[in-house]
Amino acid sequence: MGMWTAVTGFLLSAGLSNICMAQTCSQAGWFGNKCEFQCHCANNAECDQTTGACSNGCDPRWFGPACQYVASEFTLSGSNGLRSIEPVLPLDLVLDKDDSTCVSEYLQSVTATLKTPQPLTWIRVVSNSANLTQFQLLLYFEQRFHFSFIPCFYLRFAKVDDRTLDISCLTSTSIAKFDLNGPIVDGLCSLYINGGRNIALKQRAAQSSTFAVWVASNAVDGDPGSLDDYDYQRSTCSRTLGDADTSDSWQVTFSRAVEINWFQIYNRRNPSSLGCCEENLVNFTLQALPSSGANPIYSYRDPGGPAQDIYTVVPAPRIDFAVESVKIETNRNTLGFLTLCEVLVFGEVTCPAGKFGRQCERDCNCADQTEACFVSTGGCPSGCAPGYTGEDCHTLCPSGKHGFGCEEQCSVNCAGQNNLCSQEDGTCNEGCDAGYHNPKCDDGRRSGQGASGGTTEKFLQVSVPVRYPLRPRKPLV
Repeated sequence: MGMWTAVTGFLLSAGLSNICMAQTCSQAGWFGNKCEFQCHCANNAECDQTTGACSNGCDPRWFGPACQYVASEFTLSGSNGLRSIEPVLPLDLVLDKDDSTCVSEYLQSVTATLKTPQPLTWIRVVSNSANLTQFQLLLYFEQRFHFSFIPCFYLRFAKVDDRTLDISCLTSTSIAKFDLNGPIVDGLCSLYINGGRNIALKQRAAQSSTFAVWVASNAVDGDPGSLDDYDYQRSTCSRTLGDADTSDSWQVTFSRAVEINWFQIYNRRNPSSLGCCEENLVNFTLQALPSSGANPIYSYRDPGGPAQDIYTVVPAPRIDFAVESVKIETNRNTLGFLTLCEVLVFGEVTCPAGKFGRQCERDCNCADQTEACFVSTGGCPSGCAPGYTGEDCHTLCPSGKHGFGCEEQCSVNCAGQNNLCSQEDGTCNEGCDAGYHNPKCDDGRRSGQGASGGTTEKFLQVSVPVRYPLRPRKPLV
């Protein structure tokens, strides 16, 4: 199916997959070994069809690994400690999603107010601050026309690079706004709030019956169809036959257990055909089901009213169990059948300890090998394992650098033109210069400065007197 652009201000896009794919996707706008992920590059450009990477950056409505994560919409205000700064210059430099434009005026705190309250998972901060890890995060939910504070019980953060910090904070309820205080916001460039990725895309779908070519998988093909276009909708929307005696249903089953943040359902839209088909979804029921019929389940019932083109469901409190499938069921109505043009489920897979990635296919590479890295990025709160750097801690240190945080230089005594060493432990690749010893070639000769300023080699000569006996001693008996 073709790419599409409308997701209430979002554009579906692509994500970063395992570096070693079984094959390369050849379908435009998609990537992955089964073409199961959509590209989300700026200006609708194509992504790398193996990894999903966008050479020109992400579409502004997406961010993160291979641009797979929805950037939730929010407004921003700030303070320098003396006065408030409204969401105009210079704070619009934070909202432009351009990491190269930054606030030059001193900031002490910012407040992000979400357009749609949602459970918080993680945020990304891009800043020129020299103190990137010094911050305070305060969360608030809305209750009867006022905001109430809610603590973050499990706060973790991981550096992506010298300018970027990912902050993880799982909340049990939807957050309306948060304050970010401290040195981190001085020199703020960008702020991204994770809205999750579409984990329903191209997953296994089924329905209680099928009308003609309106198959269940059409509702998870990444294309919601177009307004009032029957011929196009039949190739990208699902529809059941309709049974007057029972409620028709549609269900998507995930390839592995997932954590869900929110749902979005695209209704069938035919305004020129009165009575078809928007009203069929009114009073629908949505259920999130755990594995093998276990309890509990999450259930939502549409309260009714006028039919909507797009239904957004944000569970409150958060669904606190791993979900295996999502089921949508009609309320028995005049026409009876259930028709859906797209079902989006935003969340993340649940990975075993030590794994991360869209399919849990990659290994964490943390300095603390017992630590669970971020499932979405592979980032490590303890830092990357020695010799590695980057968002996922799988990028080797630059040549000439090694160790934790790539902060150590290879020894100048490493043999070879460029004095190269192992990025992991500093062992010289070509051995040592004469007079020095492995592994790091930092033991051996001593260096000093000659009178001309050049380096001269100085050896310490020690004379040890040796006395020789005039005659051999008698052996001891």
